[in-house]
Amino acid sequence: MVEVIATVPQAARWALSPGDGGAAGGRARRTAWNPVYRVLVGDGPDEAALSSRARSAQPSPAELDLLRRHLASPALLVAAVTAAEHTHRVRFGLDPAGASTERSDDTSESRWGEVPLHAVPQQILDLLEESGPDLRRPGVEGHARGGALRLSEELARVAQAALAGGPSIEAAFTQIPDMDEALRDAVTTTGPRLSLSLTLHDRGGVAAESPVTWSRLWVQGQRGLYRLDSRSGSVLTVRPVASSDVLDTLLPILEQGVRFSAACSEAGGAR
Repeated sequence: MVEVIATVPQAARWALSPGDGGAAGGRARRTAWNPVYRVLVGDGPDEAALSSRARSAQPSPAELDLLRRHLASPALLVAAVTAAEHTHRVRFGLDPAGASTERSDDTSESRWGEVPLHAVPQQILDLLEESGPDLRRPGVEGHARGGALRLSEELARVAQAALAGGPSIEAAFTQIPDMDEALRDAVTTTGPRLSLSLTLHDRGGVAAESPVTWSRLWVQGQRGLYRLDSRSGSVLTVRPVASSDVLDTLLPILEQGVRFSAACSEAGGAR
């Protein structure tokens, strides 16, 4: 199975190499990239930031095919866990035939490869559980802990005023009277933060006219796991959830990504 070790800028440089299509072919390939990678690369790979090996090395045809397919994934599912100020992340390019992957952390080059589609949920759970809770536990106890908790605008103003005095976030929220203890736990925890996101992109405009992004965040507190929901212009909503909430969320999102990718392929818009 093909595996490539390269930073995102290095992979982008290879993927944009003119090849048979010349410079125009490279520009067309960039247009087809998933928006996540277009944002990461920006105006183009920074040649000064690339190592001499990165500038001189050339991937094999199979490696180049893997990189180009992954960068142009119509459905990119991203799983990440941040703990002790370090982030481990896997980006999955979803396709009915399988998934391409880019694995990274804060300190090393990415590892690009492929996995069977059925292995994606297990790989995501393994990643998130490295620093987080057991995400496979039955969920009854989590949902029994209560409904949605909201950090109102008033509470946010009180917290901002307290923070202006110089204390830590934990100390600032400790000063707020009558605050729900579960809400206090969720917003002050320094425990692991787990995230999932899915970005859908069809350059042909058949399956979707413009890119669509969905994301969700969980935090591990002293009292349990919390899901943080926030919509534009609304207050933060914190929901105490069962450990299984992550898996319950992942499976339908994964299915949606695969179905979208299949629709793009059938319409000829994915590549």
